[in-house]
Amino acid sequence: MTLPSLSLRRLSLALALGLATSAPALAQPVTAPVPAPTQPGGAPTGQVPRKQRPERLTPEQRQKIFPEQRSLAVKDHQARIAILEKGRRCLAAAANADALSDCMRQERDAIQAQRLQHMTSMRDLLQRNGLPVPQWRPLQGKPGMGMPGGPGYGGGKGTPQAL
Repeated sequence: MTLPSLSLRRLSLALALGLATSAPALAQPVTAPVPAPTQPGGAPTGQVPRKQRPERLTPEQRQKIFPEQRSLAVKDHQARIAILEKGRRCLAAAANADALSDCMRQERDAIQAQRLQHMTSMRDLLQRNGLPVPQWRPLQGKPGMGMPGGPGYGGGKGTPQAL
């Protein structure tokens, strides 16, 4: 039994039983060297520049699409507000846990569908104006539930099976 591996309760028991001989030696912290944070590939984080976005829009291009982009953003906000209000009404009317779960699932599905609709509208706007379209990642599993193999994956109601 080594002293650094002892919890406080076990340490006090070891002292009481005479297994540990000197209290000052126990007061010294056990330190291990902490490696410097690195980015993938092993390079220290402070020395590698962040990955740049490919082909940012010029100020002229941004100005050209601004009116329609603002209009799309306003429509997206209005649609999300409507989804949230519908969800609030559904939650307020829920009589049991199953109804509550159904309300939350419907709201989550509606928000995901709205997000996809907005991304499609933005893609169309950029393509109409001959601008580069970003490569958006497809949604996988439940939004916000981590990486495959984590929570939210594993065959729950309406979720993809574990990979």
